[in-house]
Amino acid sequence: MELLQPDRIATPVNMIILNDNNQVLLLRREEKEDQFVGTWSIPGGGPKPGEDFEKALEREILEEVGCKILEKDYFKSFYFIVNPKLHVRSIYFYGKIMGAIQISDEHSEFKWFNKDELKNLNIAFNQKEILEKFFIFNS
Repeated sequence: MELLQPDRIATPVNMIILNDNNQVLLLRREEKEDQFVGTWSIPGGGPKPGEDFEKALEREILEEVGCKILEKDYFKSFYFIVNPKLHVRSIYFYGKIMGAIQISDEHSEFKWFNKDELKNLNIAFNQKEILEKFFIFNS
């Protein structure tokens, strides 16, 4: 079997943001988004050219929730194939933020969810599975 190289490998960075009650912050994707409209997602996004992953994470969290990262740790990377031409290696951190949340116009709302509430949510990408793995890791 011949393995084909994708045209692009995207490398978004994401942060599972926790509060003191071990709830996770999710953002609802706005109507103008091109994928997963109206679903919930973990804050994050792709690095700009020449930007390292940690700087990209700091920028994305500031852009998406208007807060600075207080503390963070690496969780795990996940690799999946969107289609033969696009593969994604998403990098996940977890931690806490400081400041009042002010979401970007990419999102319509934010909410804190506990582990049990996540089961019934419509969550973007493969992030429901990622959150399940995170809560096993973090228990």
